[in-house]
Amino acid sequence: MRPSLMPGLAAAARRNADRGATSIRLFEVGRRYLADAERPTVGLLLAGDRSPRNWQGGKAQAFDPFDAKAEVMALLDAAGAPATSLQLNMGTGETWHPGRSATLGLGKNILAAFGELHPRVSKALDLPAGTVAAEIYLDAIPAPRATERARTAYSPPPLQAVTRDFAFMVPADLAADNLVRAIRSADKTVITGARLFDRYEGDQGLSLAVEITLQPGEKSFTEAEIADVSKKVVAAAEKLGAQLRG
Repeated sequence: MRPSLMPGLAAAARRNADRGATSIRLFEVGRRYLADAERPTVGLLLAGDRSPRNWQGGKAQAFDPFDAKAEVMALLDAAGAPATSLQLNMGTGETWHPGRSATLGLGKNILAAFGELHPRVSKALDLPAGTVAAEIYLDAIPAPRATERARTAYSPPPLQAVTRDFAFMVPADLAADNLVRAIRSADKTVITGARLFDRYEGDQGLSLAVEITLQPGEKSFTEAEIADVSKKVVAAAEKLGAQLRG
């Protein structure tokens, strides 16, 4: 009656490693058995090399927590979760490495946990140091509304999108995901995308740079309209304690 899928995935990872596998990517769809109920869950584990050594990059590159996060986000999106609205929170419990793991959820509803396994857990399960993993709690994913189930025909926009870059000095404890989500929500009618493209930490503090994508509708944006959206972006960031970098 397992409360986690990790021990089973770890055992399979060890068998693969013992047979010479240098890049281990495993998943399982199963049930966790908790005191209150059985919980359908997806578990995944990544260990060893994400990419092998080569003449361009040199040494082999190991998996990191962002690889686990990317897998989780893709699976949640495919399962119909509102991926752009998910909140990232640090602190995932004793199974996970503090500072290298997080949860994704909607308010108090936790949909997934991911990151690097705690060194004690990796050692107990005989896994390589730095092994990353994730669990997605399928029963926590909200059911999509009826209007979200039907896919509309793809219709490319007639006008070209516009991109703008913003760099902010931010508090050291501000999660980049929270900043990106706030910026994306600053004007949902025209901001169709936001992504972090630079992170720099120096003597003056932590700087995060975000690129936003603006999609015009029936007519191109005027400079005044773009300036108005820019003000909304800066205001949304300032609510989180960020300041536009000069």
